[in-house]
Amino acid sequence: MASKCCLILATMMAGSPALALEALDERSLSEVTGQAQGLRYTSEYDARIDSISYIDDDGLGADGTVGSISMSPIRVYTQTNRPVQVDLEVKDVGGRKALVFTNRDLPVEVEIGSIAINEYSLGGFGQGNFQIGAGDSMVTYLYAGGFDGNGLTLDLDIPNSMSYETYIEDDGTRFTTTVDFSDPYDASGGGLFLKDITFDLVGEGLRMGLPTTTGGNINFYNARVGDDVLNSVALRNIVLTPGGYLLIKNARGASEYGLEFDAVLKQGSHFDYVYIAGEVDDSYPNPNVFEMSANISLLSDFSVKGMRMNVDGQRGLVFDFDNTDAASGVAANMLMQDVTLQRSDKVRDAVNPVSIGTMDIQMNLTNNSYLQIEGH
Repeated sequence: MASKCCLILATMMAGSPALALEALDERSLSEVTGQAQGLRYTSEYDARIDSISYIDDDGLGADGTVGSISMSPIRVYTQTNRPVQVDLEVKDVGGRKALVFTNRDLPVEVEIGSIAINEYSLGGFGQGNFQIGAGDSMVTYLYAGGFDGNGLTLDLDIPNSMSYETYIEDDGTRFTTTVDFSDPYDASGGGLFLKDITFDLVGEGLRMGLPTTTGGNINFYNARVGDDVLNSVALRNIVLTPGGYLLIKNARGASEYGLEFDAVLKQGSHFDYVYIAGEVDDSYPNPNVFEMSANISLLSDFSVKGMRMNVDGQRGLVFDFDNTDAASGVAANMLMQDVTLQRSDKVRDAVNPVSIGTMDIQMNLTNNSYLQIEGH
């Protein structure tokens, strides 16, 4: 698509007006539209891929078999007569030059028939039914810089009217949830602004700076099997303090695991965890839906060091730690407080609801811990 855009623009600049108009057919004009402030990209598409496989060459099981993860078939497409529309501008944002992408509609459907580990399926996956309010948009800001001045920095502004559905499916049974960014108690609240996501290539690998947030919501509404609603979960008033990161590292030796991870979520980060019993619909909050909520905060850094990932030809997808390094493992000190049980229609007006208790959690996951995931 990028090459097509360049060809169209080159034809317009190099040829006479008459020749340029002859080169631009109706479909091309529908895809790229010049604007006074930038470029508008409009597209409908239907992309299909038979299969994608990742083969872990060093992921040998005890029997010598090589590990693999595969996805097939894959389809990514837009809804009929509902194209993707993106405005592209270069502008000054807070004193910095940024490439700004404004998405007013993202009606992209994703369907993966099967995700398999060592040829044993975990089930299918899908995402779609994207919705966004009239006049709203999701805006992405791209800056030069990164963590050390040599990478990229990304800001993402998600409006409170945005939602979509995601599902996993196995043996004809579908488990679905609706991802939503609204605030049920404040029509003007919600949304999520993720600031200073950074990407840098460093000596040990790829460093991804985790975003900073000063509020915002992510709701996972109506987790359901078929049409039967199980529950909902929400993360609200999310605050992530600066300095968190994920470091993806190469193996240190040819015979060692292919990928290793370090990660830090900084002290002081906090959010409200809300468990919701009852179906969430247009009348929520209402007397038939109940909430259990708690504020969770980090009293220390949440630290992950030396986590390794390998696709073992015998055991499947394995996450473990370098047990020769005493510092490897997971450590955190978390505080859970303001634990309340309330009817959802009473939450907004409740003044200092009584907490049922507080929990101070000191977590340490040793370097002998592991997680093994297999298909069936």
